[in-house]
Amino acid sequence: MLLQFSVKNFRSIKDRVVLSLESSEKKEHPNNYAEIEKESILKSVAIFGANASGKSNIFLALTAAILLIRKSNERQIGEPLGLIVPFKFDKQTPSQPTEFEFVFWAEGKKYVYGFSATVKQIITEYLYVFNSSKASTIFERDEHGIEDEHGNRSNEKYKFTIPSVRSKLKPLVERNSTNKLFLATATAWNFEETKAPMMWFMHSINTYAPNQYVNLLPMTGELFEHDDDQSLRAFVKGVLKEADINISDYEFESKDIPVEQFTPVQIPVRVGTRPEMKGKEYRITALHTITDDEGNTQNYPLEMQSESLGTKNLFFLSPIIKRAFETGETVCVDEFDTSLHPMLVVYLLGLFHNPEVNKKNAQLIISSHTMSLLDLKTLRRDQIYFVDKDQSSGITELYSLDDFSPRTSENIKKAYLIGRYGAIPVIKNSEAL
Repeated sequence: MLLQFSVKNFRSIKDRVVLSLESSEKKEHPNNYAEIEKESILKSVAIFGANASGKSNIFLALTAAILLIRKSNERQIGEPLGLIVPFKFDKQTPSQPTEFEFVFWAEGKKYVYGFSATVKQIITEYLYVFNSSKASTIFERDEHGIEDEHGNRSNEKYKFTIPSVRSKLKPLVERNSTNKLFLATATAWNFEETKAPMMWFMHSINTYAPNQYVNLLPMTGELFEHDDDQSLRAFVKGVLKEADINISDYEFESKDIPVEQFTPVQIPVRVGTRPEMKGKEYRITALHTITDDEGNTQNYPLEMQSESLGTKNLFFLSPIIKRAFETGETVCVDEFDTSLHPMLVVYLLGLFHNPEVNKKNAQLIISSHTMSLLDLKTLRRDQIYFVDKDQSSGITELYSLDDFSPRTSENIKKAYLIGRYGAIPVIKNSEAL
């Protein structure tokens, strides 16, 4: 489970912002958090804010950090780190590194992993593990030289404090390069202590872009294709029924296609240029049960591409949610409520709070404009975050509703709309038109 994510100097984020899923001591909505080793961790967080305030940049930062980790071993020597985009509206920040940090639980242990990087290289990197209440250093890295307790820098760029770790990891330093993350390199060489955190980044946290349901096809298509026990079909049909969408069932077909026949609507399973490489073409048909005037029912097929945007978004999001419940992963979705009814958004979020459904403590992090979520009967105060941008400086800020210490009886929606918490657009009159 993710406890905390922080980022600095990325797009509109100049100063360090922190998204924390560590719950406060308040005990309302006990199903909305999980207990792990005496730590209370939120199962969901909803982020609100005006358009162009920087909400999407929080999700882009998560995506950039995760992909930089996952793709590290694929980078060639000297290849730039293209996902690094520093804050532009300042004289110093474009040349300064972007910083990312994750605090998370993986395989029964708590880890802290972070790194900073420019477009050209990794500057710092560190991995700590909590085997007790105190953190132990697995490794630290600094391209400017490791600092001692007095602030003096040495010529050594890597630090290993545990003798057994040092003997195994030090030989791998020469196998790493300045544009690769040591976490990925050490794991590739089968170092046991980095496997759990690396696998967490590979499989247990995922981000998803908004609006275009077709973007989910490479992931959900495979889930549909391998639904041998029909459990996914049952889940999707159940969600559609709860949403009051008249789809009684669906038909799914897939076929391999050679790379030379790719078109924009045909999604490659993997990227490559080998002649034998194949992609997948998916065909999904929704079945609508219609009752005529005489009371007779019949199923009518309709291509999924002809369904409404909301239906398509819900249909292709459902397998991702089901997989999260099976694996306990952290799902991050920007603009989660795109074309979804507010009541449906509340319902889907509620699934993550239902211990009978979410048995492995999966997490959902979303950005939203759904005002019905601004209700302390649905979410805790520490589950609601706001993003605001200072228009004079262009700097994005992230902060929690809990910082304002509102009463549990307070009308959060009303207070937000009148500007008590910021993060709303300032609508001017039409004189500028």
